[in-house]
Amino acid sequence: PLPLDMFYVFFNHNTNSFIRKVEKVRDRALGFVTESYNVAKIKFDEYKVKKPITKQPRTFQIPGYTIPIVNIETSPLTVEMFPFGYVIPKEINTPNFTILGSGFSVPSYNLVLPFLDLPALHVPKFLEISLPEFKVLNIPRNIFIPAMGNITYDFSFKSSIITLSVNAGLY
Repeated sequence: PLPLDMFYVFFNHNTNSFIRKVEKVRDRALGFVTESYNVAKIKFDEYKVKKPITKQPRTFQIPGYTIPIVNIETSPLTVEMFPFGYVIPKEINTPNFTILGSGFSVPSYNLVLPFLDLPALHVPKFLEISLPEFKVLNIPRNIFIPAMGNITYDFSFKSSIITLSVNAGLY
């Protein structure tokens, strides 16, 4: 028989302390993420510029050209910018490439980037990830190994000097 009482007590005590530590870390992480997100949202809203109705978006257009040595022809490239920013384009119209004489061409693509906006983050207070509880209902005092039938083992070794014979059985 194996003494399982101490194993169950040790496992239950350590599991409960681990669950308490995980809950503390979870609450701190959720608070930190919520607070840092709300601070970032406030700063973002401070610098957010409303799109004026009177200003039209700026469009940069590069005319089409031909590269003479490799004989590649490109169509015009168009980049539409937001009326208030110079860094992030709103829409990019890529040129199409055509290799003259071979019929090989790459089509033009229109890439539209969404406007960055941070929504308000509302985290409910009852949001909780719960870990399972371990309860010891009945502590068994020993483990019984069921009988699988009769198992016997015979081993014998003979030489000119010694003879060895071993018999073992589980009944």
